Amino acid sequence: MPKRLSGLSRQRVTPYLRGGLLGAVATLATVFPVLADEAHLHGAGSIDLTGGPLLWGWASLAGIFAFLILSRFLLVKSMAVQTAGTAAPVGYFATIRQFSRNARLFLAYSLLAGLGTGIWGVMFNLYLLRMGFPVTFIGTFWLVNMLSHGAASLPAGFIADRFGRRRAFFIATLLSVTAQGSLLFTLEPSIILVLAAIAGFGEAFHGVTGAPFMMENSEPQERPHLFSLNASFLQLSNFGGSLAGGLLPLLWATTLGIPPVDPSAARWALVTGLPLTLGALLPLVFMREKSVELAESLKDLITLRYVVHFRIVMQLTLLSLVVGVAFGLTVRFFNIFFQDIFKATYSQVGTILAMGALAGAGSILISPVVAQRWGQVKGILVTQVLSIPLLLMIAFLPSLSAVTVFFLVRGAVYSIGLPLRNQLSMEFIGSKERGTTAGFTHTAFDVGGGLGAGLAGLLITGTGFTSAFTVAATLILVPAILYYVFFAGLEASRQATTRVPAPVPAGRLSTADSRPA
Repeated sequence: MPKRLSGLSRQRVTPYLRGGLLGAVATLATVFPVLADEAHLHGAGSIDLTGGPLLWGWASLAGIFAFLILSRFLLVKSMAVQTAGTAAPVGYFATIRQFSRNARLFLAYSLLAGLGTGIWGVMFNLYLLRMGFPVTFIGTFWLVNMLSHGAASLPAGFIADRFGRRRAFFIATLLSVTAQGSLLFTLEPSIILVLAAIAGFGEAFHGVTGAPFMMENSEPQERPHLFSLNASFLQLSNFGGSLAGGLLPLLWATTLGIPPVDPSAARWALVTGLPLTLGALLPLVFMREKSVELAESLKDLITLRYVVHFRIVMQLTLLSLVVGVAFGLTVRFFNIFFQDIFKATYSQVGTILAMGALAGAGSILISPVVAQRWGQVKGILVTQVLSIPLLLMIAFLPSLSAVTVFFLVRGAVYSIGLPLRNQLSMEFIGSKERGTTAGFTHTAFDVGGGLGAGLAGLLITGTGFTSAFTVAATLILVPAILYYVFFAGLEASRQATTRVPAPVPAGRLSTADSRPA
């Protein structure tokens, strides 16, 4: 038995040693908060940004970013060895400067778009609870909203393919903001559900136009960075919105001289988010849409004349449906989960969700490296599967400190796959069918999300959050495997026939090397 490992053996063993060490550190980091003192919670009216669970959250967030930086460094170092001497390094900021004007404006829009939606994501469910609506009604609200969103996605895709992407954004925002503003000044359940449908109809245009627009305003070698930056900027924006969402009710309560738990404080916090949503449109005003081959008539779109990759579109639609159900079972109810199970304050709920968005924003930035190192399909498979046990830990652990840690880690891992899924859905289809494809996939996602939200309302009321999260964890596994079954062969064939140079990010989170494969 040799006393020293050969160079090749060390190369094979070292990654496992690193992985084992990091796993041990992660395990220790998540065991200690289980024993943390939870007795400091004071109710919805107190401000808490660092105490107890949040202190563990900030510490975990620092650990996540350290792990991401180390991961990028190790991945890029291994890729640089394989592609040594083939290209000069290009950083993230240099890559942004190479984007078209429209792409940069779209990224600016993404950086602003989540401010208003982040506030609503934190406060709207809690506002409905304060107004006396049960969890089952909240589930019904999101069922109607997402079903309407889904029903509108396909015609929104048709319209975007026929008349362009930019107009769709303006239509979407004006409709959704009008409906959201009206929601805050009625207590009639039937009217609230009608407005939920109108808001969902308006929001549909956002989802079906973003990915086609990015495809049409980027070159193949730019797309991994553009898709990951767009997703990361949305998460950063959500971080700001979520943090504000937890603090604004307390600020409005002080301004109006009312108790922090008064529904009016939550209402005016939500009103504050509406002008922020409108303001996000400003970068789009300066856009000049790139000329691409669009469909010539709505009739041709409705009859699916331009859908030439029908099997791929249907596969993507099925995957989106299952992912949507899992989304509806979990993400729409995290804020209620934290407040109902752990009696978290408004500021704690907002801060935890904000930290989750920040963790996602950081992890998304390693998506290009993951895609270039292992491919989009394997990247989706691994990240989604790894997120499943983390979701189950959230469901079963009794400590808010420990749940906060796992919530952040799960969000970081899961978010790596988001831009990979978005880019993959556009890779194997033509420009004329992109909007229609996005319409099909978003319709399926929102129908699934609506059904998941409705089911979650029933499960949470009947058996608690544990059952809803467990069902979601099971569902996440299905599309993770099917992505590999459906698209691994297509991706391998494409890579074999088209060797497109791709930028390779560098070892720091804010910079990147670019070396053709």
